[in-house]
Amino acid sequence: MSAIYVTVPGRIATRPERLTSKNGTGVRFRIASTERWYNRTAEEWSEAEPVYLGVACWRQLAESVLLSLRVGDPVIVHGKLVNSSFERDGRVESRLEISAAAVGPDLRWSTAVVTRTKAAAADAPPATEASAATAAPSSESSPGDGGGQAYADHDRRVSVLAGEGAVRA
Repeated sequence: MSAIYVTVPGRIATRPERLTSKNGTGVRFRIASTERWYNRTAEEWSEAEPVYLGVACWRQLAESVLLSLRVGDPVIVHGKLVNSSFERDGRVESRLEISAAAVGPDLRWSTAVVTRTKAAAADAPPATEASAATAAPSSESSPGDGGGQAYADHDRRVSVLAGEGAVRA
């Protein structure tokens, strides 16, 4: 049987819980995904009942989730749909869960400042002065010209890279 991969937008419904196993660090949490639509007859927004799905992720993804996301945060989760079964009180129960390959903020409902992990930063090509100069629009001020938005953004990026913690919007 082939695997089913899903991408689900939703909000984190439970506090991400750290898991430990012989395979490394993991995290488990639930998301609530709710369909909304505009009812033209009633001229109002309608919502379906939320669908709750468990999410499990491992290794670096788990560490990043633990550092970055909290209950209520809007996210998009992509991964393999897994139907696991277990026994509880003499009954066999099953649970749908997403074995996540990717978890990120849903930028329709939030903003994010991306900070690469040490492993991702090590894999990135080195920045050159020419590529850095072409990355920023010429209308922005630079740190050397006395201020402006670019200077504030530069300071924020430097403080995050210096290990002062994640910047949350």
